[in-house]
Amino acid sequence: MRCHAYLIRSERYLDIEEVLLQQLATASREQVLDLIGRDYRRVELLSGEWRLLFTQPRVLEAYRPTIGTSQRRVARMMAAPDQLAPLVNTLWQHEIRDRWRAITFGLQHLTCALPLASGLVGAVFVEEPDLWLSAEPTHEILAIHPDVFALIGTQIRKLAEEGDWAQMARLVADHCDSSVEFTSDKWLGLREQSAAKAPALVRYMDGFLTPPELHESVIAAMRQMLDAHVQPSLDAWLRVHADRARYALVFRDMRREHSRASAPLLVATG
Repeated sequence: MRCHAYLIRSERYLDIEEVLLQQLATASREQVLDLIGRDYRRVELLSGEWRLLFTQPRVLEAYRPTIGTSQRRVARMMAAPDQLAPLVNTLWQHEIRDRWRAITFGLQHLTCALPLASGLVGAVFVEEPDLWLSAEPTHEILAIHPDVFALIGTQIRKLAEEGDWAQMARLVADHCDSSVEFTSDKWLGLREQSAAKAPALVRYMDGFLTPPELHESVIAAMRQMLDAHVQPSLDAWLRVHADRARYALVFRDMRREHSRASAPLLVATG
């Protein structure tokens, strides 16, 4: 799930501030947008960006953001025109900017917009509409660069432990380097071929996530079981992408999303 930052002229923000303070956490998305009106600048933050921002100590203390659950997916926060300093200082802190560079997209635009507008606008953060949930899930293997995994690995594990596979898939898809899609037949075939030729790969697939330190072992297992004629997409990924970095790999089984599975994540460790 992504999040939209709405930058609102200070006059309008002050008009709606009292209502926002009372209702931001509980109102529907449509009600919040009605309050905001039509005069704003919107910046989209990818799934990992807003999660990192919302969990920064300075931001948590100053704005008390609301992060929902799998039952009610929300991402809300508000910052008044005269209270932007903690947000601006966090975004412009060199250590944070350098550390977040691997996933920065919308944050770069937000960082550049806020200092110029300090005192002139307020900021309201609201989750994107839930249209993304209507996209048909698919079986995938997704590769996450180690620098990115260092930033969002904790979030990946947390969502998986909560059984929120759909939101997990959205997070990983937003920040992966590359991916391989499989039809249901190809996915089940991959499991069968692995069971016969590389049983370790079945364990990795069932574990959903393998960290960067297991990259070589996972790739070796894939190459051990691979029949290029049966799995041409995986063969192409192994030849073109697999050795570019020590990736964390997510094995997305769409049956988890269909069933809203709540079993805890089993992360492969060796």
